Amino acid sequence: MIKISKLILATLIFFHIVYAKEDFYYSYINANGEQIAEQTKQQIQNVYDLLNHINQLKRDGRIDDALSLAEELYNTNKIEILQSDVILAYCELMLKKESKRFVVQASTLLEKAINNSQINEEGLAKAYMLMVDLKLELNKPNEATYFANNIINTFDDPVTQTYGKIYLANVYAHRKSYPAAIKILYEILTKTKDIEVATIVADKLFDIYLLDDKRDKAYELINQVLHSNIEFYVNDSYFAIQKINKLVKADMPEFAVTILEELLKRATKASSIEDFKYRLANIYMDMFDRHDPEMTTMLKAKELYKDIFNDFPESQHIDKVKMYMDEILMREGKVEPSTIGLKYNDSVSMQQKVLLQELLLNKKNKEYELILRQKKIYKDVSDTIAQRFGYASLEEVFDEVNIDMIKEYLDQGMCSELSDALKTARRETLNMLIEEEATKYKFFECMIEAPYERAYMISKDAFVTSRDAKIYLYLEQIALGLKLPQDAMEFSQKVDMVGDPKVLEEEFLHRFRTYAAQNDSTSMQRFFIYVQQHPEYIVANENNPLIIDFYYQYYLHLDLNGQKEKAMDILLKLYNKQKEFNAKVYSPSVEIELAMKAKNNGDSAKALEYFDEALKETRMIKNKDLARIYYEQAKIYEANAQKELYDKVVSQCKQLKSVEDDFYKKLCDKM
Repeated sequence: MIKISKLILATLIFFHIVYAKEDFYYSYINANGEQIAEQTKQQIQNVYDLLNHINQLKRDGRIDDALSLAEELYNTNKIEILQSDVILAYCELMLKKESKRFVVQASTLLEKAINNSQINEEGLAKAYMLMVDLKLELNKPNEATYFANNIINTFDDPVTQTYGKIYLANVYAHRKSYPAAIKILYEILTKTKDIEVATIVADKLFDIYLLDDKRDKAYELINQVLHSNIEFYVNDSYFAIQKINKLVKADMPEFAVTILEELLKRATKASSIEDFKYRLANIYMDMFDRHDPEMTTMLKAKELYKDIFNDFPESQHIDKVKMYMDEILMREGKVEPSTIGLKYNDSVSMQQKVLLQELLLNKKNKEYELILRQKKIYKDVSDTIAQRFGYASLEEVFDEVNIDMIKEYLDQGMCSELSDALKTARRETLNMLIEEEATKYKFFECMIEAPYERAYMISKDAFVTSRDAKIYLYLEQIALGLKLPQDAMEFSQKVDMVGDPKVLEEEFLHRFRTYAAQNDSTSMQRFFIYVQQHPEYIVANENNPLIIDFYYQYYLHLDLNGQKEKAMDILLKLYNKQKEFNAKVYSPSVEIELAMKAKNNGDSAKALEYFDEALKETRMIKNKDLARIYYEQAKIYEANAQKELYDKVVSQCKQLKSVEDDFYKKLCDKM
């Protein structure tokens, strides 16, 4: 502990008296224990009162007024015993001006005062703390460290040492050594039982957490501080306003509101009430949530602006208050944007607000194409104005316009129009669309109908780690539509990986298309092995028109691999499905094969029935198929001694235009 000199002892006696009750019950004495003259006592009282007034101005946030008085007091003060407090007050206010000129002046003055022993022992710790702040403002962390260590090492008082550690943490934070700063402060926080110290440390930790990009921790901490010791902020308006500004900047306006509302409860001065209401109203405006149908925060702001308008007509903010009230009326729909535009023709910000309000009205009225055509008109609307309306940027407004327009197309099944809209939509827009539960399936269904590669690629990236088998099935189909067979195969494998039985069942025929699109026999062999493992999927998909293609390929596979009976069963199913769906895709081949099967089984009538059905497909039938049908019919008629019918079909066969090397035409010609 540093030694207490006779002068300092006298100073301590003085401070015991000066900071006692207002009636100054105790008498003033000098260092020798003698009474001080009445005139001197009055001079001390005057300086003391002036210091109190300066301090009050500082707490009220009137820094310029306080600094002006402090400077005058510093230059005129004759009371040596109070010079330490005068210097500290003056230097602290110069620091708060946040001007390099004032900071340099304060640093030089205070350092000289410390070295010349002008700062008494009671004020020395505060002087060192001020020096840390001043040196950091001047970007001299080494010198700041020296003064922080002085606080820790010079004083025996544990609380003062703790403050030294807090200021050392400030130095670490300035050097961007955030973990070191956090470690010091967190250690203090876990050990201290002093609520004031704990609050100061928590307040510092909040700032450092923000600097270290630990927003969640900062949020939790400020929430705790405001619940446990809001007095820490509201007892000093200047400090409170600084914190409010920091909270707003950190996008935590709800805590700024908490502090301001408490300040308002305690405010007695008209100027403070008006200022707090104005600040609170502005924060409420910035908190506007476009998803809130009640416009809660904006209407709270409206009431506060009304209070200012009615109670403080001479307010320095009155013109802005009137303008903001008109803005709210416009946004409520009570005044036309064009009216506000004419009224505030010279205000750039109001003109932008008018433009944005008109845009939002067009959006509400679903005038999507008009908005997109006039997009250039709105380009001057700044992101700051967009944020006031609850959007991160103007682009976000257009994203919503695009999304709403696309949703309209989806609801109406206008897939080709959707494809056109997707060509101009931003990637962010498409991401929002495909990630929204209410629209993503409709979106993919439209994409299957009208595939668009850019949207497909964005979707592919967006769901790379999805566990939604349905999405993979959609993407498989879109990839097939875009002729990307390898992509389709990858998505089919992902459907397998997820293993959703219902989706696997639904995917069966799309898997068939995917394997067929690989255009190699090995892939098809693998698929038909899969078919044999899951015959239930065939049954489950019998009513899907795609089953026709599957039946045909499966028939060929079975026939090629010697499974004749099973092949004919599948062929019969193919025949029946073609009739059911009125889609004779593989006629007359199907009917001819069934007819030959019936003929070989001795069922001539059934064979002729199939042949007759084949002949009905005049658009699809070729001469070589006609020649075969006529020949086979002739052989049946000949065997049944139906000469007239025999002669008819032989004649028809002979009249066919010759087909080179056609086996059945040659046989007909010899009949």
